[in-house]
Amino acid sequence: MRKKIAGALSILMLATSCLTSCNEKKPTLRVSVFAQEHEKAMYEEVIKQFEEEKQVDVDFQVAGDQYWPELEAALTANTAPDVFYLGVGDVKKRVWADKVAPLNDLLDENTLSNIWPEALNLYRFDEEKNILGEGNIWALPKDFSAVSMTVNKAILEKRRPEIEKLVQNGILPFYPEIDAKGNLPVYTFTEFAKLCKALTFTDDSLPETAGSNDVYGTHLWEDFTLQPFIWGAEGTYLNEEHTKVQLNSPEFIEGYEGFMKIVEEKGSGLSTDETTGYLKFLSGRVAYFPCGTWDVGAFQAIEDDETVNPNKNWFDFDLAPWPISDKFSDLSIEERQDKWFGRIDSIGYAVSKNSKNKELAAELAYLLSADEQVQRFIAERGGQVPNLVDMAENEYLTDDKYFPENRKIFVDMLSGKNGRRIPTSYTFNGVWHTEGFISGVDSVWSYYEKSDKGVEPMNVSDYCNSIQDKAQELLDQSIEDEKNIMPN
Repeated sequence: MRKKIAGALSILMLATSCLTSCNEKKPTLRVSVFAQEHEKAMYEEVIKQFEEEKQVDVDFQVAGDQYWPELEAALTANTAPDVFYLGVGDVKKRVWADKVAPLNDLLDENTLSNIWPEALNLYRFDEEKNILGEGNIWALPKDFSAVSMTVNKAILEKRRPEIEKLVQNGILPFYPEIDAKGNLPVYTFTEFAKLCKALTFTDDSLPETAGSNDVYGTHLWEDFTLQPFIWGAEGTYLNEEHTKVQLNSPEFIEGYEGFMKIVEEKGSGLSTDETTGYLKFLSGRVAYFPCGTWDVGAFQAIEDDETVNPNKNWFDFDLAPWPISDKFSDLSIEERQDKWFGRIDSIGYAVSKNSKNKELAAELAYLLSADEQVQRFIAERGGQVPNLVDMAENEYLTDDKYFPENRKIFVDMLSGKNGRRIPTSYTFNGVWHTEGFISGVDSVWSYYEKSDKGVEPMNVSDYCNSIQDKAQELLDQSIEDEKNIMPN
């Protein structure tokens, strides 16, 4: 009798245990990012697999233009998502405020050894020594991004006779294509401006969606695309200690003048045009345009769409180098290869210090950042260059399933040959750049474009000298602001 009662009790306890466990909710992770539509679809597929494998619910939120202020508000209220983006320039601030968890405490650091070391170092910070690039890892790279110049080769073909005439007359040293030895067509500022002028014309064969028949050599803007011109002139925005602005240095002025030379030559879209350069590029109306690694999927989709772009007759996409100083005009094409630079940057996946499921959140961050299958999945669809060095330097370069053809440019930038960090990532905030420099550039455009923008027209030299002191004051204030929040 006792055995029967004991057996019944055991069965009852098992049943109760089963009911309890079956009624337990799955852990939930909130993830907040921003993404383009093609990126969003990729991440949703990846997260779906993670949910099934880990038996977890992931609330995947794709934010809009207000991502950063909304994140700031959530962090202040201690309601941040479990996984969120950490900007390279925000590492110190988030660590000092105790908002992020060190990922090397949650993951086996050996599993991170194949991620680009330069990318991981962007998220290392030693609190005790107050040194970036060392110590704990506070985020894993969502991507290690590069911004190269791109070229619509369909436009080049339409203007081949005009370009070849420039080569014959000695105005251009070579046609804008990779030579037999694999050398990129790196042009000086003047050469590139002349090329862009030749690529500015009227084309009646454009798709009806273009909204205009005018084609331009390029359409650039300072806050995103001036840096390569400054670096190509061997200039810098800041000194090595990142405490002094260099906006009125001869090299900076030369690079900015090289940038505006395209406008002087009338090889650029107008700053007063309501249609952005990006939309013009998408509709076959701009030959040269910047491209971030995250943009490739959108451009690939247009090139491959036979219904709107048969035989790539108006959109034939590839990567290209940025131009360099006129002082390099006597160099051969081989000698020009290491003289150009484009911007590299990163956004990282951080785990909230307040997360109730830090380990799971860290695993998801790792999956999105460093899982081989995930990296292959995203890179094949043009979302980024693989975060894994071995994959990026081998499979990504040699397998034709990846796009575009000249993707080695991205790898060369990320490996350090042709890439440089954006200057604002070195400072506590970027106000010295946005308010001290960018806010008044209409004066420069008004001068070179000869347009009425309601401001006093100023040439590059006068403008750079006029804003140097203000920019330095704002940088000084930024340095003080950082000291004020630094823990004792």
